[in-house]
Order: sequence, then C-alpha cells, then structure tokens
Amino acid sequence: MPPLDVTSPEGLERAEQVTAAAARAISRQPDLRFRGHVMHVGLDVAPVRAPYLHPDVEDRDLDDLRGIADGVALRLALSDEATYARHCPDGDVETLVYEVLEQLRVESLAPEAMPGVRTNLRHLFEAWTARFIEEGMLEDDLGILLFSVIHVCRSRILAEPIEERVSDHTEATRFGIYEVIGEHVRDLRSLRGDQEEFARRAAALASAIADLAAGRRGAGSPAAKRASVLSMLEVRGISRDEDVETDGADAREVATTPAYRAFTTAYDETAHVDTWVRPHAQASARAELDALLSEHRPLAGCLSRGAQAIFPAPRDDAWQSEEEEGYVDPRLLTSLVTGSREGRIFRLPSPVARPRGAVSIVVDCSGSMKGPIPQVAVLVDALVRALDGVDVLTEVLGYTTGAWSGGRPHQEWLAAGRPANPGRLNEARHIIFKDAATSWRQARRGIAALLWTPQFREGIDGEAVEWAYGRLRGVEAPHRHLIVISDGSPMDGATTLTNAEGYLDLHLQEVVEEIECASAVRVSGLGIGHDMSAYVRESRFVEPDRILELSTARTLLSFLARP
Repeated sequence: MPPLDVTSPEGLERAEQVTAAAARAISRQPDLRFRGHVMHVGLDVAPVRAPYLHPDVEDRDLDDLRGIADGVALRLALSDEATYARHCPDGDVETLVYEVLEQLRVESLAPEAMPGVRTNLRHLFEAWTARFIEEGMLEDDLGILLFSVIHVCRSRILAEPIEERVSDHTEATRFGIYEVIGEHVRDLRSLRGDQEEFARRAAALASAIADLAAGRRGAGSPAAKRASVLSMLEVRGISRDEDVETDGADAREVATTPAYRAFTTAYDETAHVDTWVRPHAQASARAELDALLSEHRPLAGCLSRGAQAIFPAPRDDAWQSEEEEGYVDPRLLTSLVTGSREGRIFRLPSPVARPRGAVSIVVDCSGSMKGPIPQVAVLVDALVRALDGVDVLTEVLGYTTGAWSGGRPHQEWLAAGRPANPGRLNEARHIIFKDAATSWRQARRGIAALLWTPQFREGIDGEAVEWAYGRLRGVEAPHRHLIVISDGSPMDGATTLTNAEGYLDLHLQEVVEEIECASAVRVSGLGIGHDMSAYVRESRFVEPDRILELSTARTLLSFLARP
C-alpha cells in the first residue's frame, strides 16, 4: 500500500478511510466513518464534542487524523451515553467543561497495549494547544480560563505534566482558580473507572467554572461579553454565524431543513462514458475485466442459471400465416382441396420483440469505491450478460461529481456572499456505461470503463437515483428493477458543510421512499461494506472481500425474483 498523504483531496479521503477502519476495530461500531471530514456513526455525527478533536480540515496532518479516530473510538467504546446525558449540565460553559472531562476520562483508560493510541491523542492535543495560542485565544479572559482548566484537568486525569509553554501562559490563572476547583479535581483520576461518580464530580466542577466565567463576562461591556462567548463557541467548533444573546443565554434556533435544491445546475453533466474515457482506455479496461472474469466463471454461471429460472422462455402464440414455407397451419389444410391459397398453407413464428423485464444498475463512482470497483465491475458485467441472454433490457449507470469539495458551484456561492442554506454545491455528473437499447456485446467496452477511476470523486446519491428512475420509467417492460450499488452514504464536502446536517441523506431517503410508494419500479440496494437499510427498504450488506462469492450473486437474483 502506498504511504498515506493528506495533502490532496484524494489522499485525505484515503487516509480518513484507513483511520476510520482502525476506529471501527477499537469501538466495534461497524458504521463508524468520516463523512464531510467529521466522524459519523451511521447518519449521525459521533457524539464527541471536545474541541481538540475537531481541528480545521486544512490544518490536519496524518497524526491528527489518527488522534481523531482514536479519540472517537475510545469514547464510543468506554462511555455510556445515557450516564453522560443524565449528569450533563445546561449552559455553554458547563457543557464544554463536562464534555472535555468525559473525553479525558476515556482517553486515560486507553489500554497499555496500545501505546500508539496514547501517542496519537497526545499529538492531537498538543497541536490544538499550539493553534489556540497562535490564534490569540488567550487574550480573552474566558478563553484563558477555559484553556487553563482543560490543561489542569488533563494533567490530573492522565497523570501527565503540563507543557512548559502552557505553564508560562497559564501560571497566574491556574494559581487563581485552584482554590475554586481544587476539591473537584483532586479525585478525578481515581474515579476514572466509575463513570457515574466521575460524572457527578465533573458536573460540579463544570458548575464552579461556569460561576467563574460569569464573573469574568460581567466585567466588560456588552460587546466584550459577546466576543467572549463567541470565542468560547469557536473553541467548541461552532460557527461564529450563530446568534448569541449578550446576557450569555443560549439563543440558538432550531430551524427546519429547507427543501432540497441545487445552488446551480449550470455545470451538471449527463453523458455516455465515451465522453470521458477514450477508446484505447476502454479497450485496456476490457482486457483487464476479461482477465478478472476468467477467474470467476462459477459466479457467471450462477447468474446465468438464475436469470433463466427467473425469466423462463415465454410461450409465444403469435404466428404469421399463409407463408410459402414453414410449419403446416392446420387451419389452412382445406385450401389444398379448393386450391384457393396456391400452396401458401404454412405459418412462421411472429418475430415480435418482447422484452421480459428491464433492470437498471446504478453504481456509486465516488472516490471510496476505487478499492472495490474491480470486483463490482465483474459482478455487474456478469449480471448484465446473464440478463441479456434472457431478453431482459439493462442499463448500467454511474454517478460522481465534476470536482472535489464543490468546484464551480461552490465558487459561485462564495462570490454571492455565502447565502445560508445554499443546497447542493457541486457539479453533478451522471454517466451512462450502457443504455437499454444496446446489447451486452455492443456495450462490453463501455461497461469495462467502470475500471477507469480518475472520474471517481464524490457522490450525490439522491439525484442519481432520481435520474436513473426517470430513465427506467421510460422503458416498456412488464417488470422494472433498479439496483443501487454503493459503499457509503451520500457525500459532498461543500454541500455537507454548508447545509443542515443530513441534507444529502434526507434527500436520498425521500427519493427512494417516493419510488417505493409509486410501485412502478422496484428498488433494491447492495451495500459494499455499508448498511443501506437507512435508505432502501430492500437492501443487503456484503463485505468488500466477499463481493464475488456466490452468495452475492444469489442476493442480486433474489432482488430480481420479486415482481
């Protein structure tokens, strides 16, 4: 495996995948992954809000990513959310202090057998400390108070000394506050194995710090109070755009999620794969795919036999009569006596094309699919060939974006002054690898272009499924099936960071629900290392290293077997 590099969008995505895999092993959370550069459990942001676990994306290095993943994994593995919530105090300052204390507790319980985890977490915390100082956050009274408290508590809970540079900045503040927090801090390390009792002490400590913070807020003018509160919120990773009352009250409003839309569709593209992949590259991809297929003949055989069982040869009762050759038509035998038909007493089967079904296979072409795409291409090619052999029309479609993290729509949004709730901020790209009118043999090279991964970027799943559904509705066939193959949730960095949480996920859910309710097309999902049941009712999970097992072929056939 090449060394991980976070200096490019592709490298950062790969590094996030690798570190998230390690986090899943530690936390035993199978759906823990980075989405929009933030760790999620399924569709929800991981409930870990300590400020040092959320460095800015552009400042992250590989060790930061490892620290983030390890910190989140330990929290999920060693902290009971119900206990946490039961003792969590109200108020901005109280919540911040309480949150950091719980995170430090679980980090102190990192197994001795995992020294790398401790190293990663220390690196992440020290990097956050440096940024905090460099950004002038210690010039604010509330900022230096919280900074000092966090370092004092970390030193006590993890039994590690405070850095010299931190001591230089915080010595006077630490001396002044110790009389207030000393009794609360004293037993934190000995209680770290008892979350219930630790939480009680943490809540009391948080309340004491909030009282100190209130006194410091009151020392300034209203403008100074607002600056202090906003400074504290930025430490927590909350945007400065949120409205905060000058009296320190929490005035955040719960807004409804706006209807899904695209900021602009001017740069969207829908075209055949020939537009992006040259013939020589398609030929090379076909040779590679054929080599892979030769190693998986049992899979192709299973799909072929299954397709024949699901779509048996129809009994065609349509005949053309009064032909000069063919089969004798019993209804015309009397004409031999009368001579009225001059020997045209034969009939032939009517050559009427009657497709027995239509299947659209929609493949996620986001960057994370680069790993499993060779196996997915084998599976798709074998399925299309099997269906082609039983007169089932097929389409192979793909979806990605024209750029990483927004591209031209994002630039237009910035130029427009960053209006709120902009909607989709990337260039949607829909790819036709094979259309319904083209046979498998004619489309062999186009299907093989699935292996051409330079086109793989991010994924706007909801619009892609909607597009594929519209195409499939235009195909005349007795049965129509839409199969989505994806390894993750919808993801576009620019869109995710500028809209309500779950914006792309909610749209995909709405699109699929509408399709399922309409009943004109049956929709199914094959999740590659990812549970798609949050989006598609009829879905199956398959491990990336088991894509080409016969069980996966049977799964696809089971989708098609249901009318």
